[in-house]
Amino acid sequence: MSDKSWGFFRAIGKSQSYINMFYLLVAFPLGLIYFIFLITGVSLGLGLFITLLGIPILLGVMYAWIGFAHFERKMSSALLDVKIPYAYSREIKGKSFWEKLKKRVGDSNTWKDFAYLMIKFPLGIFSFVVLVTFISVTLALIAYPFVYYLQDIGIIAGSICSGGLCDLFNNYPIAIFIGLLGILLIFVSLAVFNGLAYISGLLARELLSRKQRRGR
Repeated sequence: MSDKSWGFFRAIGKSQSYINMFYLLVAFPLGLIYFIFLITGVSLGLGLFITLLGIPILLGVMYAWIGFAHFERKMSSALLDVKIPYAYSREIKGKSFWEKLKKRVGDSNTWKDFAYLMIKFPLGIFSFVVLVTFISVTLALIAYPFVYYLQDIGIIAGSICSGGLCDLFNNYPIAIFIGLLGILLIFVSLAVFNGLAYISGLLARELLSRKQRRGR
């Protein structure tokens, strides 16, 4: 049997698996911050655009999201080991403010950064829900035989499950089987988490990196 065939089970011993979990965990609050800031800033800027006060607000929001996207590049590179080249041309160094501003507004990477930050919110929610759900179900299944034992010897009052089909679960073989399912679900969960982190890395690399021109 090849070494790669054991990859599914070896994930539990890989530090990257837990780094991926951390990345997925912080994706939700970061995505929420980006979403609230961008929606509030853009709405305020457009609302005040007619008074000309909206222009500096919109420009400030634009430079802020460029900064957020740069942070995401650094974080994805550090946590997901995804190499993301700097997106913006360095040819604007030494040029005037207006030339730099024109270059930024007309650069497609500016708007790709915006798109990525907006996508980060729903993706962060989905990742967080999947993470919490899998962890909760896994821990509940693993804890079942121990809780059943404590209930059976009278330390815990009452019954875990009673009535109807629940009576099928009130025995040691089934309790142990459920606990083993929970252990198996650890490996399934890690595979799912690593898959989500991989997709997140691909999305970051696609939207946050600069496309090389052909012929270069």
